Amino acid sequence: MSFWTKKSISPEVRRRKAGFGIMEILISAAVLGFMIVALNMLQTSNRDTIIRIRTRDGAVAVSQEVLDSLSAVGVASLQMPASGNKVVLHKIREWEGKPGVYGHKMTVDYTVRIGISNDVDYQEQNPSLYHTTQHVYAKKVDIEVEWAYKGFPHSISMSTVLR
Repeated sequence: MSFWTKKSISPEVRRRKAGFGIMEILISAAVLGFMIVALNMLQTSNRDTIIRIRTRDGAVAVSQEVLDSLSAVGVASLQMPASGNKVVLHKIREWEGKPGVYGHKMTVDYTVRIGISNDVDYQEQNPSLYHTTQHVYAKKVDIEVEWAYKGFPHSISMSTVLR
């Protein structure tokens, strides 16, 4: 038989051991508080990641739209600006969504810089006895898309050859 049996514990000690103490309640409240803060930070981090990915995907879509429109115009009509600078466009994209608990409306202003190569880089000459013809068969297009997220600049660059 053990020393600590039910009969050996006094009724007063048994009453004190019947419920939770104030220290146990305070410690459990502190642990729950830390868990709630950690979950809130995790959700905020996930929301920021989703929004950052959405803005980058928007930049890729803007650059693809510009490439498609340049391709539709045709290689022969694409000219480098006389100043030699890149062409600058502004595109605004808007999203409404609900990443996380709260919904939001997001507007991103993209700055697009387009550079077009000179004709000399992609020319073909067909010499003959009577006449030499030159044909531009392709042009290199460089596109840089810039935007700001949380006050920090972000950018992507694409290069392709349009035929």
